[in-house]
Amino acid sequence: MVDRRLGRGLDFFLSGGKPAAATPAPAGVPTRDVEPARPQGDVVLQVELGDLSVNPFQPRKEFHEPELLELADSIRSSGILQPILARRVGDKLEIVAGERRWRAAKIAGLTKVPVLVRTLEDQESAVFALVENLQREDLNAIEKAQGFKLLLQTMNTTQEGVAKRVGLDRTTVTNFLRLLDLPAEVQAHVSRGTLSMGHARCLLTLADGPTITKSADECIKQGWSVRALETKVREALEASKGQAATTPGKAKARPVWLNELEESLVEAMGTPVTIRYGRKRSQIIIDCAGREEFERVFQRLKNA
Repeated sequence: MVDRRLGRGLDFFLSGGKPAAATPAPAGVPTRDVEPARPQGDVVLQVELGDLSVNPFQPRKEFHEPELLELADSIRSSGILQPILARRVGDKLEIVAGERRWRAAKIAGLTKVPVLVRTLEDQESAVFALVENLQREDLNAIEKAQGFKLLLQTMNTTQEGVAKRVGLDRTTVTNFLRLLDLPAEVQAHVSRGTLSMGHARCLLTLADGPTITKSADECIKQGWSVRALETKVREALEASKGQAATTPGKAKARPVWLNELEESLVEAMGTPVTIRYGRKRSQIIIDCAGREEFERVFQRLKNA
């Protein structure tokens, strides 16, 4: 699960990756009354709503009306307390961070909004949009995954590079990106919250799209927990390899310590891990999505 308390806040990026320098306090004025200086070139303007365009790198695809109405009421009462961040693209101003405020301002009946104008490249704009949403508003898991994918493409970097840029652990980014391997129907369930990320990660261990979709539908219909789904998936994998499927009514309870070992390995490797334990022969199966993840897991095992 993504920790929204990011290691690097939006202020970190607004200051170009360095702490904002404080404006020297005039004689007799307490330091706490002096605001940090903005980077050179920043301009705050009152801009017509129609002169702003949306950010193509915006990871949020859904804006819930009740939340916008609540924000609009706040804007009517107190105004917009924090300027919208924008950049110049041609003769237009493109929103980098603050699309919710812009939409709510329309609902509130405003004609102009305060805008902080900054010179930013495409990849910087993509980072700002994602970080702001991760910090201030919950994106659903698929929106986060799509945002990370967009950063990969825009920055032409690795998953490690994206993780460093947004202040998250690399395994967190990897786990979100793997959700995009799910069939579209299953991604829709994750977006709506009818399937959790834990369910989704479990389904990814299945062999093909139709099997994943069928298992996801059954999981929702039966109301299975993540642990129950893991059991069903494990049985399906064993059956597909020609092994006798365990009969649910006669199955021995799986040792708790074995589940704990499995979960520890998942956290350590950042990818699904299955343990098949037997008195004479046991297996640890590590699932890798693609060459890059395979090489990463290999290096981690090699260096252990």
